[in-house]
Amino acid sequence: MLHERPACWTWAAFASVVFQRWAAVEERKIRQVIGSPVRPTGRLESGPEIAHFVATHMRAVDDLTAEVGAFLKAQAFSEVFGTPNDEDKADPEAIVSAAHRLGDYYERVLHLAEECRRYSTPEQYADLIGDCTRFMNQPLQDFGVFVNDVLERLEQLQNRAMLGHPHSWLGPVPLHTVTDDRLLWSIMDRLQTID
Repeated sequence: MLHERPACWTWAAFASVVFQRWAAVEERKIRQVIGSPVRPTGRLESGPEIAHFVATHMRAVDDLTAEVGAFLKAQAFSEVFGTPNDEDKADPEAIVSAAHRLGDYYERVLHLAEECRRYSTPEQYADLIGDCTRFMNQPLQDFGVFVNDVLERLEQLQNRAMLGHPHSWLGPVPLHTVTDDRLLWSIMDRLQTID
């Protein structure tokens, strides 16, 4: 595809790599989101240690999500697809690299979420760790929606190409994020009470 360059090849290449990266870890994501039992690999004992773990992981996933949003909005990202109505200026290697970079982001978010289930804690902190896990799982769902949006964008472009508009420009696909504010503030309130 990268050599033959049929209509919509830029988004087809991007969508293909993004989907492959997402599908490669989908089983892990499902186990994470449904809460399949895992054997703990570590233990967090003290309240301050648990508070630090929760705050650090939530901040890390928030930072990663912001980084992805900025990456997708950057002009450098848009430029890899060429210019409006001219795919000839697209950079195939950069398209594949951008898709892999998004795959790397997704795997980092998944790893952070999985870590929340790999540590055992005293019973009194089990609900806090459980809620932290729920908070961390939401960006995984957001990435799944993003993958669907990319595939829908490709379908739109292919439909336009079949109608004789081969170089339609539809702009970037954003990563829409959802935040459960009640869950977030519940976690933050509890973190404030840990000595």
